[in-house]
Amino acid sequence: MSNNETIPSDSSASLPAIEVRGLHKSFGSLSVLRDISLSVREGEVVSVIGPSGSGKSTLARCICRLEKINAGEIYLYGKRTDGSSHSNRDIARLVGMIFQQFNLFPHLSVLDNLTLSPIRILGLSREEASENAMALLKRVGLEEKRNSRPSELSGGQCQRVAIARALAMNPKIMLFDEPTSALDPELVGEVLDVIAGLVDSGMTMMIITHEMMFAKEVSDRVLFMAEGNIVEQGHPKKIFSCPELPRTQLFLQRMLVHFGKELTEGDEKEACRHDA
Repeated sequence: MSNNETIPSDSSASLPAIEVRGLHKSFGSLSVLRDISLSVREGEVVSVIGPSGSGKSTLARCICRLEKINAGEIYLYGKRTDGSSHSNRDIARLVGMIFQQFNLFPHLSVLDNLTLSPIRILGLSREEASENAMALLKRVGLEEKRNSRPSELSGGQCQRVAIARALAMNPKIMLFDEPTSALDPELVGEVLDVIAGLVDSGMTMMIITHEMMFAKEVSDRVLFMAEGNIVEQGHPKKIFSCPELPRTQLFLQRMLVHFGKELTEGDEKEACRHDA
């Protein structure tokens, strides 16, 4: 498949960056995703919240084709990608995914972690890949760690390297699967700062997170998932200040214990004017 077939051109800008239609996913007899449909626009930041076990991570893994779906359709920029017509390399050129665990190659330096895929998949020269990698390490504040191994870095530094590694493939979409859940609390902020920088750059993103205040601040839209379904979605002010459905209300009431009233406070009348 040629790059023109794989990577979206300007003419595809009007198409959704991500479109999921009637997605079902089961592991044996356990149904994890039940008839999920959603669309993410180019440049949109969508946060996915919900209790553990609601199917959030599985949804991201299905979009990246790390999990085979049971039924439904997944499109990236109008091209169906859940079948066999796209290789994993094609998907890697479109979507970068950040995992809870950093998944860095422990035997490689930071610089080599960033240059391996661009050389092998994109066909860049080592010199070009290294130049791009250094620019990305500078962007995430880790230029001086280029020769370090992952074992010599903090958890926050490893996650920032993982983000830089994903960006080295020049993806159109970034998916984040609980990017701060494995970090000590004092390291969370440095990773969220990097993600916020990507938000400011206009990157299309889906962020699965338990960082409710961060989701409220950076998202264009918030999806609340429970028991394998998208229960409610809308503008963050609406979801956090005046959710319509009892299941969403119960979840946010429980979150108040951890995040305080600031999570749901705001101009409620203004928030409720936003369409769901």
